[in-house]
Amino acid sequence: MPGGLFMGSLVTLVIGYDSPVIELLRRLGAEMGEAGQFIRVFSPNTLEGGKGLDDLRSSRVIFLYTHRLPKEAEEAIASSSARFVIPAGESYAYLARGEEGALLQAMKYFRIGGEENLGLLLRYLLYLAGLVEEEPPPPREIPLHGVWHPKLGVYEDIDDYLRDYYMADKPLIGILYYRSLWLYGNRRPLEALIDALETEGLGVIPVFTQGYRDSVLGGPSAEDTIRSFFLGAKGARIDVLIDMLSFFLLDHGSYSRSTVDERFRIVRGVELLQRLGVPVLKPIREWYQSEHEWLENPQGVNYLTQVYEVIMPEVDGAVEPIVISTSTRVSDYRKHIPYEPHVRLIARRVKRWVILRRKKPSERRIAIILNNPPCRQLEASIGVGFGLDVPESLVRFLHRLRSLGYYTGEGELPKTGDELIHLILERRATSEFRWTPVEEIVRRGGYLDMVDLDTYMKWFMELPEEARKVMLKWWGDPRDILSGKVKRLFAGAVYNGKFVIPGIRFGNIVIMPQPKFGCAGALCDGRVCKILHNPTIPPPHQWLAAYRWVTRIFRADVMIHWGTHGYLEFRPGKGVGLSPYCWPEITVDDIPFLYIYNVTNPMEGVMAKRRGYAVIIDHAHPPYMKADTALEELDELLEEYSRAKSLGEEARAKVIFEQIVEKARERGIDVGKGSPDKITERLHEFLDETRGSTVENGLHVFGETPSDPEKLAEHVAAIMSWDTGEWISIERAVATLLGLDYDKIVSKPSEFCKKLGVSNRKAREILHSIAVRVLEKLLSKDIDPDMLSFNLLQDLVAEAARGEGVKI
Repeated sequence: MPGGLFMGSLVTLVIGYDSPVIELLRRLGAEMGEAGQFIRVFSPNTLEGGKGLDDLRSSRVIFLYTHRLPKEAEEAIASSSARFVIPAGESYAYLARGEEGALLQAMKYFRIGGEENLGLLLRYLLYLAGLVEEEPPPPREIPLHGVWHPKLGVYEDIDDYLRDYYMADKPLIGILYYRSLWLYGNRRPLEALIDALETEGLGVIPVFTQGYRDSVLGGPSAEDTIRSFFLGAKGARIDVLIDMLSFFLLDHGSYSRSTVDERFRIVRGVELLQRLGVPVLKPIREWYQSEHEWLENPQGVNYLTQVYEVIMPEVDGAVEPIVISTSTRVSDYRKHIPYEPHVRLIARRVKRWVILRRKKPSERRIAIILNNPPCRQLEASIGVGFGLDVPESLVRFLHRLRSLGYYTGEGELPKTGDELIHLILERRATSEFRWTPVEEIVRRGGYLDMVDLDTYMKWFMELPEEARKVMLKWWGDPRDILSGKVKRLFAGAVYNGKFVIPGIRFGNIVIMPQPKFGCAGALCDGRVCKILHNPTIPPPHQWLAAYRWVTRIFRADVMIHWGTHGYLEFRPGKGVGLSPYCWPEITVDDIPFLYIYNVTNPMEGVMAKRRGYAVIIDHAHPPYMKADTALEELDELLEEYSRAKSLGEEARAKVIFEQIVEKARERGIDVGKGSPDKITERLHEFLDETRGSTVENGLHVFGETPSDPEKLAEHVAAIMSWDTGEWISIERAVATLLGLDYDKIVSKPSEFCKKLGVSNRKAREILHSIAVRVLEKLLSKDIDPDMLSFNLLQDLVAEAARGEGVKI
């Protein structure tokens, strides 16, 4: 060892991410004998409160692999006399110091990784510090991605692995996980999942990857790994992909704090997942809480875990965020512990996805759940959906299924949505027990099945004890309910000691109303049903009986909730990262769950996706149109007043103003106080605001693109009627082509537009009508956008203006 060196911490490593690499480096340093005494290894946690700062200041070489440093530590590194500061990642790259080749070599030792290379890294850092004279050999090459199975070892070639794998003839499940798990341990959740999947009769291809394209090593990204191991010459080798990485799955561009928002919008690799064509499931690895802490936390997983394990992966289409593991701190790193109940649940759900994928269409069973809101003094509220014509959509869906070979029964299917609703009401296949006694449902055949006490008690006793206790507290003992001893608010539809499951059936397709609760039947006072949205009250026994019938008796291969929105995702339980005590998880059981949801309601859709483990199938919002006001007489009077004022006919204007006030008051409109001009100006603004709003122009039929040029033109003109940060409104564009001052038209609706001969408010309506006419012409003629020119648009606007009576 060179003489004259002070006995300080000359080589310091700061390793973050709660990584077990910390303990490994400490052990390797201790095994180096005399040289090892000059090595210090810290985590960001141990640097808190000033510990280790003197070591950083006295270091000759500092190696960083962390996304977080205490401010004091960062300042100590910046002010140190270190010859080399080596950031192994992009975080803190600005602290880098030293010859570029040396920094790159140190990064290679670390990024290639493994115990041997980490030992070489320590020797190399000591060499850079001048503490050893001999430069260590280059890093030993080890796979950057490959298959690792706990019973078979490592394979770089997928065909070699499948030749040796004892379950290669079974349906195969891909598991994508971080290479660091293979290198450094923390594999218990992975190994538990492999074991659970194989116990379910499924084969696994557990593949490790770096997850990102390494600029230093030129290594593969997760997308490259997917291509190499999960795609073959004939397509996907797997039936389901389980993503056990964090962050995005696909490539969203290089990281920069200034472009974080952009990374959520930029995505590559969508075509890759389309080629793969399998569900991508994303179990949650809780990084920051122990099992006890998570179970006790009403919010569920830590907010950072939500970002890394839920929000970012779902941008790329990952579904089913089920907690697979929690973590506990061991010294300076965290150890991941599998949550066994969920490991088994994930394996069962994966198997059900495989069954759905591999079954013939004629054998697939589908349970369709219709929304069932509070009765609101009428019975026929079943099957509604925000912006969606559910009955018509559902009928077309049934016919489409039949054409694809699904078994939908031997009889005729309803031809229209009205026919379907009439069939449901005729058979009384409803949960509206205020209007329809259970006896009537049975008599008319509006039920799918009945669940007896023994069957129900088997399901009930499967629930966690705490869930059973709360259910009993609110709804009583199911034995008392089925025996008729309970005389209280609705807890079940009971007939001859059995729960009745309302609904209708078409072969392998069942349609049932979502079971309700809080319904007092004929004793309803109009208030009880409000608990449908109470997130603290568990569902009654009828709810559990109906959903368990779907999953256990009918054995649905997939459950589909039609329309925005039902109540499943609002049931008691954690916000994100549910447990077996949470009612959305209890309800969906282990079958794939699809939810047809309005694309304009993303926040509640996210709740359904995360809390209900649902795959959201978005549908378009209905076409928009400008609102009509039913205030035509007032509208005409205001026009006459503006015209009289513009012509200087004050006496006539006074008479018209009195008629305006009378008509406004008849309509319940407060005219307020002020001069006639002020009052009429306020009324112009009122009508302008009313007409400027948009309303739905009918309902959307699922899977159908509106094709009527008139309706589409009205829709486009309505949504383009206001200026945005990027585009001017279509009305402004028309006004510009006609030589009108659009800002004056908008800001002073009560003034008179001489060129059009109407008030400014009426002028805006004319501009909208002209825009609709132009759009309708473009749509009906199917004009190629590339053929559009200024002259063509000007001609179309002039033609449309003449059609509105405007002199050009």
